[in-house]
Amino acid sequence: MHGARIGVVVALDAEARVFSLVGALSHDALIEVGEQILLCVSGMGPERATAAAYRLIAAGVDGLVSWGTAGALRPERKPGDLLLPETVFWAGQCWSVDVAWRGSLAKSLSIPFHAGGVLSVDEPCGSRAAKAAFLVDYPSAQGVDMESGAIAAAAHGAGTPFIVIRSVVDPADQSLPAVATASVDAYGRPQALRLARGLLRHPAELSTLLGLGGQMQKALRTLRTVAPALLHAGRAA
Repeated sequence: MHGARIGVVVALDAEARVFSLVGALSHDALIEVGEQILLCVSGMGPERATAAAYRLIAAGVDGLVSWGTAGALRPERKPGDLLLPETVFWAGQCWSVDVAWRGSLAKSLSIPFHAGGVLSVDEPCGSRAAKAAFLVDYPSAQGVDMESGAIAAAAHGAGTPFIVIRSVVDPADQSLPAVATASVDAYGRPQALRLARGLLRHPAELSTLLGLGGQMQKALRTLRTVAPALLHAGRAA
């Protein structure tokens, strides 16, 4: 990956802004971050991630990164923990990340990280029961997201190396309140009317929602710390 141009697929606006982007984010154009990173804000889910990955591949990137946040599957993982998976599970298949690239990135990190796998799913995984069930089926998986599998499949099909960088938001024993997923759009932007209606129906969820916001900030701080290392790994690998 020496001197390579890296394509980064990001689902949420907040996950993209850790790269110090200014102004409104475009969801229709590739965004240059310095000379080495080409960013695509895909929105949540495997279909959007697939489209973003192929756009970056068509633009000539030398490698793909699945970048963002995740839910924890293992009970010992806490908000803000960094996941640097070695494998990705999705749709009954398993893909390995690029070993050399991941190793170069790991050497550049100033914070601890966790290896193992990450599980990708097609729908939000917000209940503790679902997380526990997934861990039984995928015991090496540290976390769960909705995009890494699609990015891995696209990279594999194109012969493009890829890695996954994810930071934990919700721990394994936490069920997300319904209003948390129902009141944001595909890019994680709050929708005021949906939020107000949800809280009117379920006012007790407000405290949990506020706590979840704090957990998200921990995850974003971790990603902000890792961003310079991603650039260094691209230069030095």
